[in-house]
Amino acid sequence: MPTMPIKSDSQRGVALLTILLLVVSITVVAGAMLASQKIAIRRSGLLFNQNQLLQDINTGQQLAVMMLRADATLNDTDSEQDIWAQPIPPYPLANHSISIELRDEASRFNINNLYHEGEVDSAALAVFQRLLTQLNLEPDIAIAVLDYQDTDSDVYQDGGDESVVYSQQMNGAAESTLPNQPLVSIEQLQGVRGIDAEVIATLRPYISAIPYYVPININTASPVLLAALMDGANSEQMEGLINMRANQALASIDEIWPLPTLSGLNTEQREVLAPLLAVDSSAFMALITATDSSGSTDSTQAKQRFATILLSKAAIDDGVIQDGTTANHDNNKQAKEITVVTQRLWAFRPAF
Repeated sequence: MPTMPIKSDSQRGVALLTILLLVVSITVVAGAMLASQKIAIRRSGLLFNQNQLLQDINTGQQLAVMMLRADATLNDTDSEQDIWAQPIPPYPLANHSISIELRDEASRFNINNLYHEGEVDSAALAVFQRLLTQLNLEPDIAIAVLDYQDTDSDVYQDGGDESVVYSQQMNGAAESTLPNQPLVSIEQLQGVRGIDAEVIATLRPYISAIPYYVPININTASPVLLAALMDGANSEQMEGLINMRANQALASIDEIWPLPTLSGLNTEQREVLAPLLAVDSSAFMALITATDSSGSTDSTQAKQRFATILLSKAAIDDGVIQDGTTANHDNNKQAKEITVVTQRLWAFRPAF
């Protein structure tokens, strides 16, 4: 009877090594698959959280619109006494929260007021020049800002070629072509001759860049901006106006003319200033902060996303708001509609 051959030690070693290599390969592949799966799960979680934060921002935007709409039904003015100007507590949503800050853009000088409807607004230009003087800045900066946005190719009241001037003086930039259109942000002023980061930091609290004409709201404007309405005035002389509006919002521009500082203006001067002024606002900026605190015990580690929302408030004539509802005309108030002009997302909290 034949006997079975006995495997040699070398054969057994090769078989064992093969098995070990197979086990190692399976382990490596399984580990790679597990790591890839963890990355995919984490990526999905991050995308979900980001999408949730974006939804929170949209919710905050809707809340801001609703707040301004509700305020518009109460009165025809915008002042520090209104509900939009009061601190708004964070709005909780499970492990998320939404914070809203609203700012009246008409409390500042809109640099796009310098040129609108195809013409230079000389009255607005004079106010901006006086504002620059109030801030110890060169008044010629106003001319540079105007040239940056007007549609011609000549330096205002000088006749020189804008491209030549800018190629010589434009903050060291190689590009000398001007956009000749409204500015879309304060940061864009870095491309204007005579303006650097320090000048922008000085101007930022007093100016805005709204893509349409926005009169100055005398109920919210700073004393410095109010002083720029006339030659030789200073912010201290505007305390009477500040105290008056602190007690009650001014319902008409005519209420400011009897003030000692402004009483010296003649009828023609008042008529020049009147179109630049208002007692309400046609533009608001909302800062929305969406916070995700899930999975974090430390508030400093919470995920956040920011957005700035430009909101327009405009009178409507037909009494019907865009969502189809009928506007309230009680007490002879003119109906107003709040619309979103722009939304800008930020990974960090912007200057506000």
